[in-house]
Amino acid sequence: MRGRVFILYHPVTPTLERALEEAEAYLELRHHFESMSVFIWLGQPFPPPAPEIRAALAAGFAGGPKVDAVGWVVDSDHSLGASVVHSVSTQMFPGVSCVQLFREPFEAAHWLSVVAKTEAELILDGLDTLDRAQPA
Repeated sequence: MRGRVFILYHPVTPTLERALEEAEAYLELRHHFESMSVFIWLGQPFPPPAPEIRAALAAGFAGGPKVDAVGWVVDSDHSLGASVVHSVSTQMFPGVSCVQLFREPFEAAHWLSVVAKTEAELILDGLDTLDRAQPA
């Protein structure tokens, strides 16, 4: 998390265990924030998360602070990947209309910095921290 932006870093499709941990972390933020924006870096749109993973994340986002905006970074130039991400996004964030898809994290961070009134550098720093924490 950086500012009012919750960051998910998924170089591969997350496991159910990881999704539950992330959902719980977001739920805990309801004690501190009324609303937040979400930044999701998705390394591979295929395979899409299993229904139980999508449901776990959706429950966390529904029970935590209101989601104002979602910025997805999808490392794919396939239009089918964008379609899959759009479908997953509508399941995870029903009712959130401020959703954008990006190919570059810099573009997504800039967009979310305006929406969430948080510095883009803070968002990118959070993404970098999560990247460095990944097992080799």
